[in-house]
Amino acid sequence: MRRTSWAIAACMSLASITLLQPCFAASIGVTHDTWVREDNADSNRNGNSEMNARTDLDGDDNDVILLRFPTTALPSGVSGVSLNLFWQRDDSSSSNSLSLYGLNESDADETSWDETTVTYNNAPGLLPDGVDPTTELANSNSFDDIRDLDVANLTLLVADQPYGPQVTNEQYSFSGTALDDFLNADTNGQVTFLILRGNESTSGNQARFWAKEAGPGATLSYVPEPSTMALMGLMSLAVGMIARRR
Repeated sequence: MRRTSWAIAACMSLASITLLQPCFAASIGVTHDTWVREDNADSNRNGNSEMNARTDLDGDDNDVILLRFPTTALPSGVSGVSLNLFWQRDDSSSSNSLSLYGLNESDADETSWDETTVTYNNAPGLLPDGVDPTTELANSNSFDDIRDLDVANLTLLVADQPYGPQVTNEQYSFSGTALDDFLNADTNGQVTFLILRGNESTSGNQARFWAKEAGPGATLSYVPEPSTMALMGLMSLAVGMIARRR
């Protein structure tokens, strides 16, 4: 009887481990990550250790982060996805915000832009007009115009999420049902995101994250579904061990 009880306990313990596995997130690493700057609109920033996001309403230093991820490893109907980045420096400033946009598949460059060649002038999701933000602000243009957003090809996923202070190597994350829905709607195996800073009025303290070549790169993390086959196998093992001990 003791041996039978031991067998049941062992199998239940194994089953518990299997059930607990989904508590640990799986992750997908970014394949293309870089940033572009309006005041040097034909320059490529790949190779920098950092990626900056900034909206400069007293000049033309708009900085935009671009990220591309493969999605083929994501399970169908995934939920609770988190887009994670890591701060590249310490900055005590607070009361700032970031917005996350998804690039729609209607953009011809959604899966083809390259981190080694992209610039502010050719970046997907942007429509540079050559007008600096100060002038656009004076003309009462919309914030989308100030940031040169191609709104027809973008989906706003997270709006004006606070950040700060920045602490080197600490994680900063975006999540929500809009992000989950955007990923589940993907049909071509890749997704592109743009990150922009909120509507602050000064050019200082960009949001600055590590690029993958220099530090911990951006990831998409999610909790996998439990393995039904593994559970069935454990149950069969338990039944077999009990029958053998009788």
